[in-house]
Amino acid sequence: MLNEIIKKNSCRGETMKLSKPICCQDIKKMDVIDASGKKIGKILNLTFTFDDSLKLKHFILSGSRIEEFLEAINLKPDEHPVFESTAIKKIDTHIHLDTSVNSLKNSHDTIADDEIKFSDLQKLEIVDKDGVKVGRAINVDFDIDGRTALIAGGGLLEEKLESFGLKEDVDIIIPFHVIVSIDESIRLSVSKDELVTSIDGILKERANEIKNQREAAAAHSHGKKVRVPAHWRYGPA
Repeated sequence: MLNEIIKKNSCRGETMKLSKPICCQDIKKMDVIDASGKKIGKILNLTFTFDDSLKLKHFILSGSRIEEFLEAINLKPDEHPVFESTAIKKIDTHIHLDTSVNSLKNSHDTIADDEIKFSDLQKLEIVDKDGVKVGRAINVDFDIDGRTALIAGGGLLEEKLESFGLKEDVDIIIPFHVIVSIDESIRLSVSKDELVTSIDGILKERANEIKNQREAAAAHSHGKKVRVPAHWRYGPA
């Protein structure tokens, strides 16, 4: 069971603490339960800010009970209740809040202009320092210490995994130290050739680990992947 500990003072930049990694796609599949024990909906979207790293800001709710709540307080249909990670008591198979649905804020009043929605992030191309497309964002992963990681696929990155026969075994992580900006695209500070050199080296070095993970996944019928960075110490920094 995923036992979540939420650090309460988000003003000091404190983040979620997890007992195992979890990603946005998994979070969106979970029911949200308020402090009274009632299911109030699911996560429609998440928002982030970017300043050297992706920082989780808000969870946006949807669902039939949420629609009833919106009608009761005369909110427009395109407005949604939102909450921050500090409102989460724990996450197991559900997301448990320590507050009631009536205390949630609405998206129009809460979400700032500089916040990036997960659904928009997934549409962005990843380009190298010269503007060459190398892939796209497909997910955001939360590590056990609450840090976020951008999972990438498609394009050059997917081709590289396919060439090693590892498409189903590996998630490519884009380290934030090589991300320059996130706006109309996700721009990197390194070239396509540097990425290729780096990924080749990392996949070769971690070949045994990946093989062992593949065998463990087959034995236990789960799809857990090895996460490897797209840029590490191989090639020019």
